Amino acid sequence: MNFTAKLFFCVRRFAKIISVLGCFFILLGCSNPFELEENKVSFDGYKFSTKLNRDKVDDRSFSLVVRRANRSLSGAREAGRYEATKFCIKNFGTSDIAWVLSPDDNNVGLTGKVLELSGRCDI
Repeated sequence: MNFTAKLFFCVRRFAKIISVLGCFFILLGCSNPFELEENKVSFDGYKFSTKLNRDKVDDRSFSLVVRRANRSLSGAREAGRYEATKFCIKNFGTSDIAWVLSPDDNNVGLTGKVLELSGRCDI
């Protein structure tokens, strides 16, 4: 091969690599897989961190903790209701919940900066 053929071959290879990398970065710009907050739903203008624990004895029962609930009590209540509803639909196919500590109960308040709720998926 002469010099011109080698140069043409290298330019074509370089162009292919640049094209593939360009497509990769364009697709990467469409969504950020490293952003964990992206899929969280906001309630009352805030994104709340929740943790749901399933009861070991009764699979349908759960306890739920909403952190930083002092920012908005009504938003934290709705975030808790949302997380519990997702849990019941995913595991039991129903959105019906028999609440023990309900988000609708006005007597349920904050423990520090945490809102605690509990209930049972009603089948």
